[in-house]
Formats: sequence, structure tokens, C-alpha cells
Amino acid sequence: MGLINQYAKLVTNKPALVLIIALIFTVAMLYFVTKIQMVNIDYEDILPKGNEVIDAFDFVKNEFGGSDSAIIVIEINPSSANSNEPFDIRDPRVIKYIDILTQQSQYIDYVDSVSSASQLIKESNKGYIPNSLKSIKNILNNNHFSNQYISDDYSMSIIKIDLNEDATNNAKEIEKQLSELIDKTKKPAGIKVQLAGETLKEPILQKETGKDMNKTSLFSIIGIVLILFFLFKSIKNTLLPLMTILFGVIWALGFTSLIGMGISPATSGVISMIMGIGIDFGIQVINRFKQELRECNKKEAMRRTINGVFMPMLTTTLAALIGFRAMSLGELKMMGEMGTIMSFGVAFCMLAAITIVPSLLVLLEKDKNK
Repeated sequence: MGLINQYAKLVTNKPALVLIIALIFTVAMLYFVTKIQMVNIDYEDILPKGNEVIDAFDFVKNEFGGSDSAIIVIEINPSSANSNEPFDIRDPRVIKYIDILTQQSQYIDYVDSVSSASQLIKESNKGYIPNSLKSIKNILNNNHFSNQYISDDYSMSIIKIDLNEDATNNAKEIEKQLSELIDKTKKPAGIKVQLAGETLKEPILQKETGKDMNKTSLFSIIGIVLILFFLFKSIKNTLLPLMTILFGVIWALGFTSLIGMGISPATSGVISMIMGIGIDFGIQVINRFKQELRECNKKEAMRRTINGVFMPMLTTTLAALIGFRAMSLGELKMMGEMGTIMSFGVAFCMLAAITIVPSLLVLLEKDKNK
């Protein structure tokens, strides 16, 4: 308890120094946050090492090669039933658009070959695409391979892109180039285009994960702010506990990046969970400080506050760390990574609660001697 009391005196007597040290540490962690990687997740990340399914996949891949591919999906999406937009994927306007994408896709890096319905039509029509829907229908009806590229209801068509062995490690670049190709190629009205395929699933998933992380984090912040304002009915006392999760999340993500870990789609939700758990530390400090202020000045109140909340907060943190670290005892790598990041988050939120919040309270609170 002597060490805790000594630390309490340091915070109360030199709050600016403690705050400056914490801010310097924050700047360093912010640098590493900018370097954090969104990592891919594969079956190796979900199933344990030595699993028969993984061994079978690896054997097939090594013996027969992987199925690296990308797909451009073209779908009919008319704005209204009475419009002049295509209602059949075999419409000449759509087929010609597919042909442009097919030809241009061949120049994308790591592409071995490209095939589509437009190629089948051109091969059967001396290299040209007819200008009438009837002619295109006749050609495709007589081609047994057309169902590989056009759906049975004629609402969708695909462009198959076969990739070389280097594609897996460059999926993000391939997705970027194909997205730019789709954006700059003028398409007929009433057409929807999107990417798919085994190789592109990770960069697409990462992009969607980033959007979800922003949504869930924003929702968490809004919910926490409303609860804090209802609890304290003060803007200052609403914002100060938020410093716990703000700095705690920054430090946790920075440290995660520092040790070489990244965020995957499976672990992206931990930020909201860290916020939900970490805000409690800030609330404890604020509540205890307000109680102590009724009997003494702000410095003595903060000294008592730190002495009073340190051990309960430490006990809560240790209990949470044990629980989260237990997630690493299983064979699922994904759960272990989630537990590790959660452990960092809770620990750093407690650290922020006993450094940032007390320092700001001492600096901002008006002194009252009683």
C-alpha cells in the first residue's frame, strides 16, 4: 500500500508531469497504430494445427495447385419496369460491356487468362458481337458452355479470371486494379457490377470489416456518452471517463502493432468490447473523487481516490486478464488472438484510468478547502 500511496501523491502533486509522460507514450503508440495491419483469415486461422481437414486441403493444394481465381459479376438491375434499360443479360449493350471488361482484365497484374460469354459469341460469329438480342440468343442457345457464364434466368453473367501462383500474396493489389477498371469503364444503365472469387474474398472482407468497425465503434461511443451524461449530468464528468477508453484503445492497438500482431475480420469487434469494459474504470475514479471532495480539497480527495480504487480496479483487471488469456488455451487460434487483444485493452484502460483521468481531474477541478 505504501507504493500506491506514493503514486497517489505523485499524481496529486505533479499532475502535469504525469499527463505529459502519458501523452508522450500516446504519441508513440499512435505511430504504431498507423502501422497496424488488417491480416487475412483462412481456415488455418480457424481450425487447429494438425486438423485432418487442413492437412487434406494442404495436400490437394501442393499436389494439384490452388484454385486462384477472381470473378466479375454483372447483374441486371433496372431502375423501373418501363425503362429502356436492359432486362436480359444477353442484351447487346451488356454483352459489349462484358467484352470490354474481358479484354481489359487481361492486362491486370497476375492474370493468366480471362473467359466470358462475349468470347463464346465472338468465336461463333467471326470475332464480332451481333447488334440484335435475337442473334445473340441463337448463338448462346447452340453453345453448350454458355451456362458456365450466364444464369438460367438470364439476369446475371460472370467473367472468369484465372490468376497465377503469385496472386494469393497480392490479392489486395489485384482487387484494387479490378475495382479501378470497373469504375473507369462506362457501363449501360441498369447494370450492377461487383467482384467475387476465392482470391479476392480477403481484401473485400477487409474493406467491409473496416466499415463495420467504424459503425460499431461509433455506436458504442454514442451509447456510452448518453449513459454517462444521464449518470453525471455534467459535460466535464461525461467527457473525462471517455479518456479512459480513448487512450486505452490507442495504447492497446499501438502495442498490438508493436509486437507484430494485426487485426483480422474475426477480431475486429474487440474494440467495442474493450470500450464496454474499460469505461467502468473511468466511472469508478470519477465517482470516488466526487465523494471525497465533500470532505477535503481536490489533492487530498485524489490521493484518497487512488488509494481507494486502485486495488479493486487491479483485482478486476487481473480477473479479466485470466479469463481472456484462458481463451488461448484452446486450439482455435482466432479465439486466442481475440483474448490477447482484449487483455491488452483492459490492462491499458486501467492504466489510463489511474494516469490520464486523475491528472485531468486535479488540473481541471476548482480547489475547495473544507
